Amino acid sequence: MKKFILALSFIAVCSFGAHAQFGSKIKTGKLTDAATKAAKSFTISDAEINEYCNEYIQWMDTHNPLCKTDDKSAGRKACAQRLAGIVSNVPSNYVQQYNLDIQPYYVIDVNAFACANGSIRVFAALMDEMTDDQVLGVICHEIGHVVNKDSKDAFVTALRVSALKDAAGSVSGSTAAKLTDSQLGDLAESMSNAQFSQKQESAADAFGFELLKQMGKDPSNMASALGVLLKLQEEAGSAEQSKYQKLFSSHPDLKKRIENLNKKK
Repeated sequence: MKKFILALSFIAVCSFGAHAQFGSKIKTGKLTDAATKAAKSFTISDAEINEYCNEYIQWMDTHNPLCKTDDKSAGRKACAQRLAGIVSNVPSNYVQQYNLDIQPYYVIDVNAFACANGSIRVFAALMDEMTDDQVLGVICHEIGHVVNKDSKDAFVTALRVSALKDAAGSVSGSTAAKLTDSQLGDLAESMSNAQFSQKQESAADAFGFELLKQMGKDPSNMASALGVLLKLQEEAGSAEQSKYQKLFSSHPDLKKRIENLNKKK
């Protein structure tokens, strides 16, 4: 079955696709004193961000089919085993320093995302479209967003526009308030609209390129992975033909990013 791109993998930050199994849309209550609470989210500590990210990824893992290497489902098991083999190439010092936790979701969207706490999720449909080394390029790019703190910045931005700022505004000390299911759902919606800048994307591309070299892998897979996304984007059609064009038009220029990577040695 043809897979739709609901969010390009390299650009998603804690995003989710419409086919991810969340059930009915979660509603949130009316926010009060939004300006004051949004201001408080600017000063949230790293410890609080980490706690919120842990809650958020746990919520995402609960609401999406997470693949395990001992999964009873043959498809999920094969997906998890393949990704585990790919991830084994990531240097252990990165895994330890940034607390990387890289796992697959068994969903039909071509996507991946990274959280500020080092959690990276790769969607099975993206893996279906790419070779192992291209998937590794995606992962290296996402690690770049974690290392460069782009994922952290995106998370804080989401706090300003989601119900989570209610919880953030009530925090004192280094312990974050527990989030309700509706707050986590509202945060997920805010994260789905988060975007990285062209500068951030280019920096993560460059990081991924160098990390592939460090692993002894062909760094051209960084550009070829982007090429897979570009092909899928072009297959979606023009602005007049594709309901997904609005998503594509908001992303940094894939062709330009590929050109920049091809200039590297």
